[in-house]
Amino acid sequence: MERTISIGQLRQNPTGMIREVKNGAVYTLTDRGQPVADIAPHHSARWQSGSEAATVLRELGPDASWVAEDRHRRGEEAGPRDPWAATE
Repeated sequence: MERTISIGQLRQNPTGMIREVKNGAVYTLTDRGQPVADIAPHHSARWQSGSEAATVLRELGPDASWVAEDRHRRGEEAGPRDPWAATE
């Protein structure tokens, strides 16, 4: 649930708002009624190596509608190829 908080309200009681943000609340900070910033919980980025990303993409396979659109645009008749497949 998104809530709004003015700069004045934030100055008066930042602790309550911070506690709620830690628990998942999202606030829109306003200045004279105009939104100026969003305050949301922080989420650390989850990094993957290139080989991990390639494995996930290989498991997902190609998006059939995108492949068809791309083949039509290129005028190609051949099916999709796996860009991560080992070349022999």
